[in-house]
Order: sequence, then C-alpha cells, then structure tokens
Amino acid sequence: MKTSTLLLCAVLIASTLQVEATVRRVNYVQSFATSCATCYYGATSFQQAIDASIDGDTIHLEPSDFSYGDVTIAKRLVILGAGYKLGATPFNAGLQANTQTSMVRNIELIANSDGTQIIGLHFPGGNYSGLSMFSTSNIRISRNFINSLSVYFPNGGTGVYDITISENFMTGGVSQNGNYSNTITNLIIRNNIIAGQLALNGNGDQMTNVVVTNNTFSYNGNHALTNAEVSYNVFYQGNITGTNNTIHDNITAAAITGADLVSNPVVSMGNVFNLSVGTDDSKYDILATSPYNEGGPNERGAFSGISPYRLSGIPNIPTIYTLQSTLNTTPGDSVEVTLSTRTNN
Repeated sequence: MKTSTLLLCAVLIASTLQVEATVRRVNYVQSFATSCATCYYGATSFQQAIDASIDGDTIHLEPSDFSYGDVTIAKRLVILGAGYKLGATPFNAGLQANTQTSMVRNIELIANSDGTQIIGLHFPGGNYSGLSMFSTSNIRISRNFINSLSVYFPNGGTGVYDITISENFMTGGVSQNGNYSNTITNLIIRNNIIAGQLALNGNGDQMTNVVVTNNTFSYNGNHALTNAEVSYNVFYQGNITGTNNTIHDNITAAAITGADLVSNPVVSMGNVFNLSVGTDDSKYDILATSPYNEGGPNERGAFSGISPYRLSGIPNIPTIYTLQSTLNTTPGDSVEVTLSTRTNN
C-alpha cells in the first residue's frame, strides 16, 4: 500500500510539472478569432479569456477600433498588446502594419494577481478609467499608453509590494487614495515619459523604498513624494514636495525645492529637447548635440539607462511591420501575401 501511494504521488507530481502555459488570443471581431479553442471575441472577450486562464498563461490582446472594457485580474498572467501611437507623424511609422491599438478602459489587479505583467496596452481615458492595484505584489506595468488617468493604489487590502512601472507614455500620473492609509513597498517608477502628477504622500501612508529614476517629466506642478529616491530624471518643468526624499543627479528647468544645485543643476531645456521635431514620444529623446545626451557619462531621462523607453511601447515579441496581399481574387484562386517581421528583442 505504501509503495502504491508513493507511485501515485510521483505520477501526480510529474503531471503537474508537465502542465504548460497557454497562449490565448482575444480579438473584438468574431471572424478574426474563430480559428482555435483558445480564441475569444467580442466586447467581453478579454474578461472571458482571463476567467478561462490559469496562473502563467499569456493573453494576446489583439488591436481593435473598440475598447475591451473593464476587467479584474486575480491570477498571474502576462497581458500583451500591440503598442500605441502607431502610424504616420506625429506617431511612429513602420513599427506595426496594423496601426490599431489594444484598448482597455480599466484593469483592476487584486489578491492572487501576484506576478502579473501588463505590456503594450492603450488606456484611452474617460470616466471610470484607469489601472488600479491592491493586495498584490511583483507587478510589472510596462510600455503602455496611459492617457488622462493614473496608475492608482486605492485604499484597503494588505498593501502592494515590488511594483515596477516602466517605459510607459503617461499623460496621467501615479497616485494613491489620499484619504486612507496605504502600504506601498518597493515601488520603482523608471524610464517613463510622464505628463501627469506623482501623488504618493497621503496622510498615514507607509511608503518604503520608492525609487523614481530615469524618467522625463513635463507636469507643470508639484510631485508629492515621501521616502523616495529621485535621480537621473529630466524635469522639463515641475517641482517636488514631501518629506524624507533623496534627490540627486537630475536636470531641471527650475530649482527643485530642498535639492542642491550642484547635483541637480538648472539648465536651459532648449539645450535638452527640440519639442517641435519628432513624434509624440521621440521628441523627448535628448538631442544628440546636447551636453546632457543620454550617451554621456551621466545618463538622464526616459531614453537612458540599461532598459530605455521603447518608441510606441512595442513589446519584445515578433511583429509584422509591413503587409501586402492580393486585393481581389475569385473562389479557388490563390492569394499572394508578402510580409516583413522583426523580433523586437
């Protein structure tokens, strides 16, 4: 009996180890998502794919003219979109053949979503729109277009830990509920282009190991921070308020309150950017002729460091960047398709 029990345990363990993650496809249009058992279509298809998933699955949220709405995630998933600001100037041409985006109105990350990654999505803004998280950890929010809304830490739950917000284009900011206490530990905000406010110093909050580095800020107001290290950023405009912050190696258009001018020099932003040239995001790449160019010894801004901002938030998966096919054919005839791909590693 003991031997049989051990053999049964061994079989169960082996079966568990052999379970592989599933890749699920989501498309708003039915005719584009009927070719597999793990394809989902329609307005609620994103949540349907989430509900059908298990920890470790990947969901490809394919581009559409319509939003996939509001979803809640309580599993460890990888969510991949198509990027944003694709196409002719002022956007970035030649990155995706399909210039539609993967739009979502609202994502809520709750308990058991630990380890989730959200990459390449477009949050178009509007009422009740945003990306919020509580009672979770080890979350990566990367290469998304977050428009007119915030990455938000609401009250309640057990706090959040080990959160990375990186390489996003944000007209909104990052904030917590100022009326309630929050526990936020190990929060990294890096290599983003941010036009909104950082508001992370509410009454009663417990903020530990907050790192704000290698970002480009254009918010014309005060970022509210507590217990944060703020370094290697470009403040095209704006300032910082709060307590117990370490501020060094930034360049600014005006003196940062409480920061020394040697480590945080005030510079002419005309020697840093030419915002009349380039696309919506490429214009924030520091001029090659600038003394503050990212290739120098003291790299600053979103396009600097070991993991710089990527134009249009293209995920590091293969993409089709040109596509041509036969326009007209008759039943039974062949269709010629020519496409070009790249790896985006």
